[in-house]
Amino acid sequence: MRVPKDFFARSWIKQEFICENTWCGNCVEADIGLLNPVEYEEDGRIFVEGACARCRGRVVTEIKESQAAGE
Repeated sequence: MRVPKDFFARSWIKQEFICENTWCGNCVEADIGLLNPVEYEEDGRIFVEGACARCRGRVVTEIKESQAAGE
């Protein structure tokens, strides 16, 4: 079951880090950027979904809290 979370409750630094560290399967390139992020939890895992800043294709990134912290 997909449970919505508030991506914008994260600090600005964490939001920026998450949006900059993505992989676009359409562009086959990393770190292009993520537009319109939506965060949710599913099966105990946290995801951020949005659109690739270049091609506008769907991008889904699983978030590990150590990643979200910018470590």
